[in-house]
Amino acid sequence: MQGFATYMGTYGPVRIDWQDDAVTGLHIVTRDDHELDGDGARTELTDRTFDELERYFAGALREFTVPVAFTFGTPFQHAVWHALQQIPYGQTRTYAQIAQAVGRPKAVRAVGSANNRNPIPFIVPCHRVIGANGNLVGYAYGVEMKRSLLLMEMRAIEAE
Repeated sequence: MQGFATYMGTYGPVRIDWQDDAVTGLHIVTRDDHELDGDGARTELTDRTFDELERYFAGALREFTVPVAFTFGTPFQHAVWHALQQIPYGQTRTYAQIAQAVGRPKAVRAVGSANNRNPIPFIVPCHRVIGANGNLVGYAYGVEMKRSLLLMEMRAIEAE
């Protein structure tokens, strides 16, 4: 069984896709796409996912507990997405470090491509990957949002 549900979130409409008992996609969608697709059907899983997402955006959640599943992509992309899940809250890794972590140290560009295709952003924290020189590069929702997410995480850690 599979489906989706759309919620109005901090950054606009959020679509959460699911299959069986796992989240398979998460996207901030345009209002036009939301109107075209509709609200979908909310489930306990999508409600919990949205709650965790909003708590994360508020700086009150550091680790997501909802189950995720990668239902498309290559084995390499899956390896990259799993490696992203290992980056601790408030920390960053370079594309080269992720390439090393998945056993393909020369595949830095391929890591960037896999990062760009991450179907479950925020929960699978692709925003925590930065350029070799420390620059914030490439993010589906823009570099400003990437910067604000990283700053929010760092502030939450400093506030402890």
